[in-house]
Amino acid sequence: MFYIDYEGEWYHEGEVIRRHALKKLFSDRALSIDHEGRYWLSSPEARYPVQVEDVPFVVIDFDIHVTGTHSQEIILLTNMGDKIILTSEQKLFLRPEARRQQIVPYVEVRCGLLARLGRSVWMNLVNRALEQIQDNSSNILTIYSGGDVHPLGEMQDA
Repeated sequence: MFYIDYEGEWYHEGEVIRRHALKKLFSDRALSIDHEGRYWLSSPEARYPVQVEDVPFVVIDFDIHVTGTHSQEIILLTNMGDKIILTSEQKLFLRPEARRQQIVPYVEVRCGLLARLGRSVWMNLVNRALEQIQDNSSNILTIYSGGDVHPLGEMQDA
């Protein structure tokens, strides 16, 4: 049995898969999710179920490229090396996470496979958003990227 834990660590038969190249190969070429939300590793010969605690990927870092006077692109990096540029087509969205059911940002990596923003990435983006805040009429804290706004979470009244 394959298993991906909350932090995006891969296991097989209870043992950590230590070779990053093998995990990357699985995540890039073999991992999929079906219409019922079940995860699979598929090879030409067989299909193996994968138990996933939350989502298969975690965003572990980001970079911001300034693209104009008032525009920027945020590039997210997953634990498997995927790079996702936040745009109007590739947006963050909020949903409850698996452990504490807190509402946190997620992004689609590809073909229905999701990544959750890691806590340090989320905190750094929140700090940047707070520095750039202009309109306080919404309770949702957002950050700009690729010409669109992306939600980071709900602001609580002080």
